[in-house]
Amino acid sequence: MYRFFFVPVILLTITSNILASNNNPIILVHGFLGWGRDEISDTKYWGGSNDIEANLRSKGYTVYTVSVGPISSNYDCAIETFYQIKGGQLNYGKSHSEKYSMVQKPNNKYYKGLYPEWNSNNPVHLIGYSFGGQTVRMLQHLLVERSETENNLLLSQNQEGWVKSITTMSAPLNGATIADIVNKFIPFSENILPIVDIISSDYYDLDLYQWNLNRNIDESFFGYLNRLASNPSWSTENSIAFDATLNGAKKINDMISIDSSVYYFSYSTSCSKKDPNNGYHIPAESLSLPNYPLCYLMGRININAGDGFVTDSTWFENDGTVNTISMIRPFTGKNGPEPMINFKYGETPQSGIWNFMGKYNLDHKNFIGFFLDNSDMVDSMFKRFERHVSLLYSLP
Repeated sequence: MYRFFFVPVILLTITSNILASNNNPIILVHGFLGWGRDEISDTKYWGGSNDIEANLRSKGYTVYTVSVGPISSNYDCAIETFYQIKGGQLNYGKSHSEKYSMVQKPNNKYYKGLYPEWNSNNPVHLIGYSFGGQTVRMLQHLLVERSETENNLLLSQNQEGWVKSITTMSAPLNGATIADIVNKFIPFSENILPIVDIISSDYYDLDLYQWNLNRNIDESFFGYLNRLASNPSWSTENSIAFDATLNGAKKINDMISIDSSVYYFSYSTSCSKKDPNNGYHIPAESLSLPNYPLCYLMGRININAGDGFVTDSTWFENDGTVNTISMIRPFTGKNGPEPMINFKYGETPQSGIWNFMGKYNLDHKNFIGFFLDNSDMVDSMFKRFERHVSLLYSLP
């Protein structure tokens, strides 16, 4: 009986791979406070108590997960993603490192490469969740922007065609108002890199080696404190604390242009509801408890980002972490809203335009496997990823 059940399943998997237009690897890039596959015990960032990468691999797809700085800037995370995929000595670039007084090439950051074959003949599909969505956009930008002042593989050469598609999931493409709210009401929240690095460990590495925050072996405690006190990371804009704000996202959107050869996909999530008494948004019943205060604040506070940009009630809807309107497509850059269509399965995706995959009534973390109340929600999560990756493999 079981033999007859497994035969069609095996045939279906083989057939789907044969019919695929490409078999380019899927690269999963985490967001704020994320981690790699071998960190945080058996809890997977992509799946929670389940495993999205393993599930996709079991279906015949090639999938890799990168692990970038959990609180590092969008630029730094993009650089780290490149070297983890391609391999080599991590190099943040001469100009960027000098501008922010960083370590250009951290000693302990040499990668074998998850996919060393990566080039224009062997492109990849980039999937970024939450802040990882901004990271993959920045990586694509750096791949095609050649710098005359740099001398490294990523920044000094033009790598057109290295990315087949970009998918952003619940990503703050235009910033998240909660970042502005926290920075406004909690003093020094933008300048805490040296403090939070203290909690970094083998169990959970904050990966801030570019700031040289670690105590040297032969360094006295007071010498270390003096060096720490003058560390440039105290006042830097080169961190997620700035990049996640509306102004930080606008700066990124001013820099990045949509690539006509790349397929763009976006997913949005929402787990708030409109209060009929005042028009604000309050947590929906299914929102996870830790996100209640964030949802409440985002659902009623407008942000004045300067230069005439003030959020309105359209920004109140959120998933407990990111404003829903910010997840659909970038629209705050100097060139205005990037082009978008509402994609429907059965249609052909378009390149050089955002294919919006729809809004899901889910908590921010539900989308990748956390706070799922039953097996049906787990199955839905797996099917959502399987369906999307199948779509990516159908691209010409």
